Amino acid sequence: MERPFLIIISTFHKPIAVVPVLEVSNFTKLNFEADIIEWQDNDGFQHAFDKAFQLLGDNFTLGIEGQLMRAFEMQAITKATKNVTIENAHKIISKIRLNKDEYEIKNLTKAIEVAELALEETLDFVKEGLTEVEIKSFLMQQLLKFGAQDIAFEPLVLAGSNSALCHGHSRNDYKIINGDCLLFDFGATINGYHSDITRTFFLNNASDASKNMYNTVLKANEIGRQISKPGISMHDLDDAVMNVLEDSSYKDFIVHKTGHGLGMDVHEDPYVMRKNYELLEEGMVITIEPGLYRDQYLGIRIEDDVLITKKGSKSLTSFDRNLRII
Repeated sequence: MERPFLIIISTFHKPIAVVPVLEVSNFTKLNFEADIIEWQDNDGFQHAFDKAFQLLGDNFTLGIEGQLMRAFEMQAITKATKNVTIENAHKIISKIRLNKDEYEIKNLTKAIEVAELALEETLDFVKEGLTEVEIKSFLMQQLLKFGAQDIAFEPLVLAGSNSALCHGHSRNDYKIINGDCLLFDFGATINGYHSDITRTFFLNNASDASKNMYNTVLKANEIGRQISKPGISMHDLDDAVMNVLEDSSYKDFIVHKTGHGLGMDVHEDPYVMRKNYELLEEGMVITIEPGLYRDQYLGIRIEDDVLITKKGSKSLTSFDRNLRII
């Protein structure tokens, strides 16, 4: 959020929460046992940081969430502390969230269900002449209609040559035409947990070249889901998926790795990529999302959310992956 709002968890003191005054009521509803230090906008937040670290003293190591903390918060901590070693504790903190429990899997499953219902409804809405923004707006409405508490991230709805930009932006000045591919990358949020799904379709028809490219991506996706299991490394999983793409005639169209962890963040550990030798474990949820992107022509990606089980894996996404002409 805009204002500094953080919790310091210590081994020798009860948790300390630095909270903007206007958020204190919301925070206390959580029944989280902590010393609350409030601060007002007109006073600034530095005095709250100072007071928090006075309670903790000095000569200790402080681990911060390095991928989330902003520069002005880091500066406030540095100003408020003395003889304190500050380290990036991202890896330590992320390990807490690697293995999902039943409650988390239930929320992820619901978020996926909502997203898939919204996608099917949106495909019925799609027709030639609509813009990407019009389709995206309809999709977002459907996500809320089917029970999403929020959208996981701003949806990608990319048609034709725009789909070749794997993180492109939906256009308001391009109307989809016969033969366009249409790539959707989006998700729903349920109780703080996110789905992340990508499917690619074709409007009215698809060329043989497009079909061949699509089937190559589909094969890579299938391999990734089939071999995912406890004990396989992220490196080996990514390598197997990438080999399918690299051994095809589309090698030059590869621009990204196989996937990432999924949960309270859309992108979190573990990252499924070469040279990451961490092993998959039961309870992890990852994406399998190979893609090919032919610049200024089209992009194709098929993304599934996959739960690692005791002996293998289960795709939590069930939306049909076979080539579909709408």
